[in-house]
Amino acid sequence: MCQPAASFKIAGRVVRGPDNRPAKRARVIIATVDHADRQISCLTGDKGEFSFAGLPPAKYTLQVNDHGGSQLFLQTDEFSTAIAVGPDLDSEHIVFPLDAPARITGSVLDEEGDPVAGAAVYLFVRSLLRGLVQTQLSTEASTGVDGDFHFTHLTPGTYYVAATGHPWYAQNFQPMHRMHPDQPVPRSESRSELDLAYPLVYYDGGSTPEAATPLKLEEGANAEVHFTLRAVPAVHIAADGFQKQEGQQPILQLFHTGPGGTLISVASGPDSGVAPGTYVVSSSLIGQNQSSTLGSQLVSLTADSTVHLDEAVRTSVKGKVILDGDMPPSMGIWLANLSNGNQVTSLLTHDGTFDISDIPPGRYALLLANASDLYMQSVKVKGGVYRNGELLVAKGAEIQLTITAVKGVTQVNGRVVNGTTPIAGAMVLLFPHDPSHGNYIPRDQSDSDGTFTLSWALPGRYTLVAIDNGRGLAYGDPAVIAPYLQGGQVLDLPLAKDARVEIEVQSRR
Repeated sequence: MCQPAASFKIAGRVVRGPDNRPAKRARVIIATVDHADRQISCLTGDKGEFSFAGLPPAKYTLQVNDHGGSQLFLQTDEFSTAIAVGPDLDSEHIVFPLDAPARITGSVLDEEGDPVAGAAVYLFVRSLLRGLVQTQLSTEASTGVDGDFHFTHLTPGTYYVAATGHPWYAQNFQPMHRMHPDQPVPRSESRSELDLAYPLVYYDGGSTPEAATPLKLEEGANAEVHFTLRAVPAVHIAADGFQKQEGQQPILQLFHTGPGGTLISVASGPDSGVAPGTYVVSSSLIGQNQSSTLGSQLVSLTADSTVHLDEAVRTSVKGKVILDGDMPPSMGIWLANLSNGNQVTSLLTHDGTFDISDIPPGRYALLLANASDLYMQSVKVKGGVYRNGELLVAKGAEIQLTITAVKGVTQVNGRVVNGTTPIAGAMVLLFPHDPSHGNYIPRDQSDSDGTFTLSWALPGRYTLVAIDNGRGLAYGDPAVIAPYLQGGQVLDLPLAKDARVEIEVQSRR
């Protein structure tokens, strides 16, 4: 006689912090970790309760959608805790605490106090990215007809807000992006009085990132900010200093340099001018059959100006990946700016070459992309500096990389404990003793049974660390992580086949 397969249950309550009020009518969604597309859901009851019965043993993601927002169980950054279901595992007494989202709302008005519709509002966040404090563009929005904007479902952190737009009544008669040497710079004496533009303005009234007022938001905070845009005489830009081919024209794109060095594209329709200021001008030649990047330059525009494209500086990173065997499909090179988190990916050609023809100067982490079982065994550099996994890209550099990729990526499976008790929701980190292969730190978060998997670990010696609360921890800062390393566990990878480790959890300092 065949016995039916055992079935189990996931059950618990969804509550709102910090007073643990029941979250009524929230949608709870589960799916097995291996089949995230096979979801089942239910709505919470009056006490925030939910229940899923008849489940086979597996690990399940647990997600709550509520008032337009979505949150995973014990979510920290992109990591969360899965629910382990099976014999001798308690999966029926879950308390799911919903974070109270923060909000930034406000308005953009002109100097007459009228709303500016269609204004662009940029939100920057200073937060942790891969364990380092970085400032990057979080999102952007456009104002409605009433000039209002809303940024919702924000996590706690430090934010900066900037706004700009285009006066609806402006008559900007010189198309900036169509200018070429055959078109003279417009004469200021023939300018329309309505040839106007709005500068980019930061909250609270600053015109540069350094003058921006930070908004420090706690969980559940609501901040209200307002902008007044004051129109100024627009300036226009022409281009020369290039070899014009038939059917080609120069395309100029202007950028503001925002907080953290993030570049903000300046919208420029065919009849728009721009406000005076300092811009990064990126230029290229576009034709029917080909296009080419000329480079970029920093330009201070105080009046109608001509940009000399032969003065543009092109900063490039090119190279080749050498691999013994077939090149995986969609394999590429991944560069991440260590100051603002901006990322650049270049796919490899069939022979392993890549070309990033115009990249902002800075410090970059360098990794292989879309190659789960490969790592960079060696990196040879001409025209730049590569040290401890960081590529230093100087302005105007023409960097040539030769990367040898080999197989050998492994993983670490284990369990976080406090004595003999498994610990859920712990941050698990693997720190390499030898940084020559890069500064990537494998990371995971322990599931409800305390288990974890650290993927994409390279051969070598590491220190394994588990911390009970990793939210907001700058683990990429050596000074911050040093005390935890002293209590960590040294591992030599790869481990023996099917080996599992137990790591004692450390309290957050």
